[in-house]
Amino acid sequence: MRGFLNPVRGWHVLVLILLFFGVTISVNATFITMAIRTHPGEDVPRSYYQGLHFNDTLDRRHAQAALGWTARVNVVDGRLLVEVQDAEGAPVPGLLLTGALHHPTDTGRDCTLAFQEARTGLYEVPVSCASSGEWHLRAVNEGDVPFEMEHDLWLP
Repeated sequence: MRGFLNPVRGWHVLVLILLFFGVTISVNATFITMAIRTHPGEDVPRSYYQGLHFNDTLDRRHAQAALGWTARVNVVDGRLLVEVQDAEGAPVPGLLLTGALHHPTDTGRDCTLAFQEARTGLYEVPVSCASSGEWHLRAVNEGDVPFEMEHDLWLP
């Protein structure tokens, strides 16, 4: 009596192996293509050199900490407001603040900012370049006094 299953022959094994590797290679190629299209690569330019100069960054942060300055961030009527105060709570005038809004998932949506001093210690900039959602603000004083700040914020 003959069984219902035919014996496995050499070409059956070859077809199964080719199908297995064909599916595996196709899925890998799809995932690689998706990864390259959705993530542009290195987010920090020249990260190796930044690592080499990390002690300089620490020195700047220690100098800023010695000042005791604090910054508060608000968003009012499409304007980003940064209020800087010294250790005694007095406003800090005359800073040349520049900055950037960084989108957490898409570096192509990042935008640069140039703050204007609205009144003593209060710096403002319109945020028309950014859509609503979560953003990361980084502002730096371009003047003589070292001051940097970072703040996560939600734009309505």
